Amino acid sequence: MQKKIIALALAALAGSAFAQSNVTIYGIADVGLVAVDNQANSKNVYAINSGVLSTSRIGFKGVEDLGNGLKALFTLEYGLALDQNTGIGATGAVARQQFVGLTGGFGTVIAGRLQTTGLDFTVAGTPLGGSTGIGATNIAGGGTLISAAARANNAVAYVSPTFSGVTLALNHARAPFGAEGAVANTSDQNATLASASYAAGPITAGLVYAYVSNPQTPVSDNNKEWGVRGGYDFGVAKLQGTYQQDKNEVANKASRKYALGVTVPVSAKGAVVGEYAQFYNRATVAVADDVKSYTLAYTHSLSKRTTAYAAFNGKNPDGSNNNTNTYGVGLRHSF
Repeated sequence: MQKKIIALALAALAGSAFAQSNVTIYGIADVGLVAVDNQANSKNVYAINSGVLSTSRIGFKGVEDLGNGLKALFTLEYGLALDQNTGIGATGAVARQQFVGLTGGFGTVIAGRLQTTGLDFTVAGTPLGGSTGIGATNIAGGGTLISAAARANNAVAYVSPTFSGVTLALNHARAPFGAEGAVANTSDQNATLASASYAAGPITAGLVYAYVSNPQTPVSDNNKEWGVRGGYDFGVAKLQGTYQQDKNEVANKASRKYALGVTVPVSAKGAVVGEYAQFYNRATVAVADDVKSYTLAYTHSLSKRTTAYAAFNGKNPDGSNNNTNTYGVGLRHSF
């Protein structure tokens, strides 16, 4: 009898501790079978890849109520490569974001390694803006053109409360973004990003501006970046479009990228997604490099958390025969 009482007491204590815990584990497990046809060398490559529709990841986040409307928060999020013999933090973005901050009626302030408002802009710009595996926006080139630090070390951010559908954000990162002290003459490198986003009813829109200062000897090399996006959900189809520009002040040349996307529901669980992007690289190459990319995909919700998908992407760099076709089928599970 005494053992039962002790066991019940321990269970009650464990339950109380669990109830007080504010940590949430979340993530995405995405694996696909991918075939790549490179017409330049007539080679076909087949592989099982992680993060085809959405980058695989695992994260931990929590919020603590400090009273008087003030809360402390944190997020720790790391990349996963499900197709390899690796663990947490196995992708290019080992630590996708990791920060601590405060939130309240004034908005939210966070600091650490951040996913900046520049990356948020690109992800929200098209249906597959967050897909590096099959999304035309990313495959066209330039990555996140608002690259002032798509993910930035040594960063701080302020995000306003949402007023009538409008949210403002201000980010600042220092010194340098990749690894502190890794490159000479970059101790004063910094980036400032500002954005405004709108979401209400069927309409979405956004503006973003970034200034990257690269003090160097003997010549400073600064970039001005900006973008605009918009979308409208007609019910029978959702249309989205985005335009981005990155101008180098020294070369006085700009890279540009625009993308268009449409999502058409074809059943209660299925949707056809189309995306087209064109990347005009002039800032970093002697001769303009015009790359076109287009994607046609089908997604099917097996449940609220699990999605099956099939997709085709074509990439066509002008002035070369290095056309690439990518085919992929896979499964994404969110948790």
